[in-house]
Amino acid sequence: MIMKEEEEKYQWAAWLDDQVSDAELEQLRQDPDYAVMEKIKSYTAALRTPEFEENALLLRIQNKQRQSGKVRRLFIKQTLQWAALLLVFLGLGMGYTITRTESEITTSGESLSFQLPDDSEVQLHAGSELTYKSWNWDSNRHVSLQGEAYFKVAKGARFDVKTSEGNVSVLGTQFNVKVRGNRLEVTCFEGKVQVATASEKIILTPGKTLAYDQQKRLFFHTTDALQPAWIAKELAFEKEKPQDVLAELERHFDITIKAPAFPKNELFTGKLPGDSSEAAIQLLAHSYHFKVVKINDRTYSLDATP
Repeated sequence: MIMKEEEEKYQWAAWLDDQVSDAELEQLRQDPDYAVMEKIKSYTAALRTPEFEENALLLRIQNKQRQSGKVRRLFIKQTLQWAALLLVFLGLGMGYTITRTESEITTSGESLSFQLPDDSEVQLHAGSELTYKSWNWDSNRHVSLQGEAYFKVAKGARFDVKTSEGNVSVLGTQFNVKVRGNRLEVTCFEGKVQVATASEKIILTPGKTLAYDQQKRLFFHTTDALQPAWIAKELAFEKEKPQDVLAELERHFDITIKAPAFPKNELFTGKLPGDSSEAAIQLLAHSYHFKVVKINDRTYSLDATP
């Protein structure tokens, strides 16, 4: 991600100096920040040192030298070079500010609460990452999400959450987005949410939950919940693969679960406690008639019962 930010930064810097190809220019025009960058470029151009009329200037200096008897050496070209160099540095600095990406990351067993530039609130679940650009935020409110997050969006322009499995768009509301592997799950708690995948667009109203797996709809129904289960120290699953449930427990509790013989196709629906790893594992294992063997404080094994 860092390398991508560096490439983007220098690409904008090259554009400011008119050193990009037609293909690169067309690519930059697709960027949401292009209109703002054009304004910056026009203002930067206004700061450039005007061209000198060297011959006329030298003639005036020579005449003045004859009158005063003093000789002064002018480094006109050097001055212009320094001015050009200053503009390049200004362009690089401005390009870095515009293209810089902010990232919030949580590891296994960790959650994080923070605010976006417009005071929208985000709670990031374990093993997740959210990125965004703070530059021109009020006009371009969009974030990229890997993992799970609960949003309380401040009123304002359109707000977009981009994921690998589809995009979620709102104007100001409360909703939860979870994307793990090829599965996307969205729940609206307030306002309206638009979910757009490669196959369809659907509007969610308060209490509606929608889930896809590999772009295929799993379910679309009403929930009585007022907030995501994980905020209330519970882990809720609906029609999820057992291996995905195990992976979620590992992320949430920062543990390791060894279960090579655990079922792979018997989907799990239910709630597990989010404040006790042992209780959650025991309940899940009991549902599939497996027994739990505790290897150490952070490692468990699930074995099939005879």
